[in-house]
Amino acid sequence: MINHYAIQKALRVKLQTLSVCTTGSVTLSATATGYERTTGSFLTDGFVTGLEVSGTSFAVSGNNTAKTIRGVSALTLTCTGCTVETAGTRTIAALLPTHCAWENIDIEPTTGRPWVEEQYIPGPMQKITLGALGQLEVLPIYAPKIYVPAGLGVGAARKYADALLTLFAPSTALTVANHTVVVGNVPAPYAGQLLQASPGWAVIPVTIPLRVRTASSA
Repeated sequence: MINHYAIQKALRVKLQTLSVCTTGSVTLSATATGYERTTGSFLTDGFVTGLEVSGTSFAVSGNNTAKTIRGVSALTLTCTGCTVETAGTRTIAALLPTHCAWENIDIEPTTGRPWVEEQYIPGPMQKITLGALGQLEVLPIYAPKIYVPAGLGVGAARKYADALLTLFAPSTALTVANHTVVVGNVPAPYAGQLLQASPGWAVIPVTIPLRVRTASSA
């Protein structure tokens, strides 16, 4: 039979590999108001206001922790929580937000920080071949929602949604136990409109249709 728990866990693992944008390994410094560079461009790299970013290889640990971008120019990222640190070879990246509300596990979102809510809809099932030990097919939907700080525009929400649609592109296949899981083509994954959620956040839903097949036991 269909093991929806295993499928959802595999989808969650893939979701956690989300990458929105990155500087790559470049020369970066930290200031009291964010991060700076002298060459290249944060704008060209794809950073926008409202994304959550984390640094790597900064000597001050607080400069590596997740922060929300409050302003972007070619040479500066404005965000709170940084400590002055001289230039060195480092990376800044926007990945999946650190706060994730996995289904039926409550979290307390941090004001001003993006977060993710996960939903999995098992969908209808049918036997698609005749006779004993045929094939079962089920059409689940994976439905993550991205919450971004209100009042910071649409850029971050769209960046997250576009990255999700790239990660779960049509025909992407996952092997889960004895199941074949494929991201749908018709319809393909799609993002909804940006909606105002609870006070302090706006939300964009992403719908990822799936097609799952496995051997029937009867």
